[in-house]
Amino acid sequence: MRHKPLFLLIAIGTLAVTLVGNAANTAPANSVLAPLPTLNPQPRETLVDETIAGILTRYHYGKEPLSDALSRQILRHYLEDLDPNRSYFLQSDIAGFAPYRNTLDNAIRDGNLKPAFAIYNVYQHRVQQRIQYALSLLDHEPDLKVKGDYVYDRHKAPWAKSTVELDNIWSKRVKNDVIGLLLAGKTWKQAAHILRKRYQNFDYRARQVAPEDVFDVFMNAYTHSLDPHTDYFSPDQSQEFQIEMSLKLQGIGAALISEGEYTRVDRIIPGGPAAKSNELHPDDRITGVAQGDKGDMVDVVGWRLDDVVQLIRGPKGSVVRLQILPAGAAPGSPEKVIRLVRETVKLEAQAAHKKIIVVKHDSRSYKIGVINIPAFYIDFRGRMEGEKNYISTARDVHRLLQELEAQHVSGVVIDLRNNGGGSLLEATEVTGLFIPHGPVVQIRDKDGNVEVDDDNNSGVAYTGPLAVLVNRFTASASEIFAAAIQDYHRGIVVGSVTYGKGTVQTLIDLNRFVPRDGNAGQLKLTVDKFYRVNGASTQDKGVTPDIILPSLINPKEFGEETQDDALPWDRIAPADYTPLHLGLTHALPELTKLHDARIARNAAWKLYLEGIRQLEAQRDEKSISLLLSEREKQRDEHDRERLALANAWRRLKGLPPAASLEAAHKLTQSGTHDKPGAPHSGGNNSTSSNSSPLVPDVLLQETAHIVADMAALGVGSLSSPMTAAAGSK
Repeated sequence: MRHKPLFLLIAIGTLAVTLVGNAANTAPANSVLAPLPTLNPQPRETLVDETIAGILTRYHYGKEPLSDALSRQILRHYLEDLDPNRSYFLQSDIAGFAPYRNTLDNAIRDGNLKPAFAIYNVYQHRVQQRIQYALSLLDHEPDLKVKGDYVYDRHKAPWAKSTVELDNIWSKRVKNDVIGLLLAGKTWKQAAHILRKRYQNFDYRARQVAPEDVFDVFMNAYTHSLDPHTDYFSPDQSQEFQIEMSLKLQGIGAALISEGEYTRVDRIIPGGPAAKSNELHPDDRITGVAQGDKGDMVDVVGWRLDDVVQLIRGPKGSVVRLQILPAGAAPGSPEKVIRLVRETVKLEAQAAHKKIIVVKHDSRSYKIGVINIPAFYIDFRGRMEGEKNYISTARDVHRLLQELEAQHVSGVVIDLRNNGGGSLLEATEVTGLFIPHGPVVQIRDKDGNVEVDDDNNSGVAYTGPLAVLVNRFTASASEIFAAAIQDYHRGIVVGSVTYGKGTVQTLIDLNRFVPRDGNAGQLKLTVDKFYRVNGASTQDKGVTPDIILPSLINPKEFGEETQDDALPWDRIAPADYTPLHLGLTHALPELTKLHDARIARNAAWKLYLEGIRQLEAQRDEKSISLLLSEREKQRDEHDRERLALANAWRRLKGLPPAASLEAAHKLTQSGTHDKPGAPHSGGNNSTSSNSSPLVPDVLLQETAHIVADMAALGVGSLSSPMTAAAGSK
């Protein structure tokens, strides 16, 4: 399973578990691969280690003690974090670490970090060997007329048995790097220069590693062995976390993580430049950064995460250009360059907003209101200080519902796609706008105590037909809202299975326990678990929609179930609630039948499915040819497919075809994550809810049709006579 390290918000700060310390942006041209220094733990880290072990053992939700079984999980995580693609360690190294399999638990308990540093020093030695070998290959131009394949995804491959086997892997990797640059228009001489500098940067950054960096990686191997949302933040990361929460820094509005030698986009922040551009997408990899419209592109492959961040950050209104390897594309595939204008990402930019979609059924038109909620936000300080108009999701949604009612809509869609959660209080309050007073979520602590949260709204703000549109990036508090609407039978949930994050975290200042110099960092600790009112957990399984829509998002890459050591799904007793009787249960088969018939004759839907087909075909590729002529042929074929799809969308709008992908890209941009961005070879699109005039948001359009079906059938309304006795609790 692909490793998922800590994320950072480029718009607002850095937050990352990395392998190296601060470094200059580029290595000196004459870097010499001198032996790397041996790293050893520091006394402060011993105290922090013992403190973290004590807190996790006592207060983590799973209450898992340090044991031989946990020791094996920690070792597995640590090795995967260091060498996720199995490109450095040898099988003999792994065998040499075998004694640690059942002893890391004792070492952590005793504050003994020597095993962790011993493993890391072996890793550093292997990294330097690979860098030296890669540099040696650049002395001669490779033969690109020899057949061969490069397997670029090795996270499940066996460890190499010998240096010769690793040499073979790396010779193919270097050849693939060369081909990628040649396909981008570079000459062999230029490609060799770029790659020499890149590999020298690997070595240069390896030399900046400090003991605290090794400690960070090892501690997170421990915390992630308990669950993927429990994290250790170093002092520097703790400071960045505070910046992140304050939403103050200017940037592009993207959450990035470090994965192998790449900086990868984890998610797009609503309201930021990346979301507005529709050109940067989850799973894209940033390979180069340039300042302004004319600055040189700096190759950042192999850079540490916070060094990449420093290049991307900048003053509001300034331009940054990013070189992108699209999501799903193999290393060495054609890249693209996007232009973004930095700006501050503010809470207001993430506020709920509305629009109206008019859909036609037979001879009648239906006005369907759409409220997009990017996150469940609240100004806690304003609320605590008694401000009259403090910012609140529930207040905003209530106001938007009143405006839609005044416009006489026939139904409402709540769009929660890409909503990663936020305030549980606000999710509960928003739920109360649609249901009579009652329980919304159950919260269980590590000791088995269950607290039931009710909505506090005095009355229902909207009584008409309702659908909730979700996708794989709908998570946490937004899953609670969708689950409650589904459990109360208040509306129809439409889309794809949600993320499945059903846990609650708290932040602990470790300086309270290690008071020496105020430099111990913080621990983000999983303490509670969410449960629906029907008793089922949202953890791991998420929320399954009543009507499933196909998605461009790969469920095998994203979601709680893809995370190693995620807490399991389970069930507790249901809360005391009464489902509503709005006719939806009996109408669901008919709604599904109408949906199926409609999409079968929908030309836009067929193009959307073709976009998914192209993307899945690309995802299925696990290796890539090292024959230059074959790669050129593959590139041309992929370009023809994407151009054909882009032009099919243009024909649908009565527009003339574009002559090239570049022209098509200038003429249109893709929309939401589940919209078919034809020009984007990666397929996963940005979080903006704004539809392109050329490529429609077919999932939102279809959800609006489903709500219109509900209105036409006379179901889903609280004002219906059949609901007169419903909702009493």
